[in-house]
Amino acid sequence: MKQILFILILFSSTLQAEENFVEGIDYELINDDPSLYVSKKNNKIKIIEAFWYGCPHCYVFEDYLAKWKTREQDDIKFINMPVVFNKTWLLHARAFYTMKELDNFKDFHKKFFYAYHEQQRTFVSKESVVNFLVSQGAAKENVEKNFSSELVSKKVQEANYMLETYQIDSVPAMIINDKYKISGKMAKTYERMLEISDFIIDLERKSRSE
Repeated sequence: MKQILFILILFSSTLQAEENFVEGIDYELINDDPSLYVSKKNNKIKIIEAFWYGCPHCYVFEDYLAKWKTREQDDIKFINMPVVFNKTWLLHARAFYTMKELDNFKDFHKKFFYAYHEQQRTFVSKESVVNFLVSQGAAKENVEKNFSSELVSKKVQEANYMLETYQIDSVPAMIINDKYKISGKMAKTYERMLEISDFIIDLERKSRSE
């Protein structure tokens, strides 16, 4: 009887651990101030996914994000943010923000990821990026204009600044309301990264309603 009771207590504790995530273990607090969402200065929960096109984990994680229903909810603002650690990553960040200025961004974004990982097209030059987007139906003049534009340069610069602000040292990572950070090391699995994100989103919603 005691053995059965012990098993039930252990099982109950395991369930409880899965439902509640711990600061410093499952996620990191990077800002002590109430978020703009909680203080009701805006109406959206901002979720940033920090990624790099060359990261195999980011590539797999894209499928999980595509099926994550939370990102489609009315009070959610989901943002992809390319991380810049070196010149190659900088080139890919410019590619990302160039695609953002084109029609069918989602399609280009998905195909760029696929081409890198499934076709070994590592995109090490501006020409390789331009040629790829043109092959996918984009107008060459439009691609080149956006790739070298001040707007794209500014967005890449802002992303680089956010990299330092959020203290991102690996990808993929999730930043919620400029306050919480979830790294792959903390999450351990793709599923848990989204589960922890849902947990934090729920915390923010509850704090806002208080």
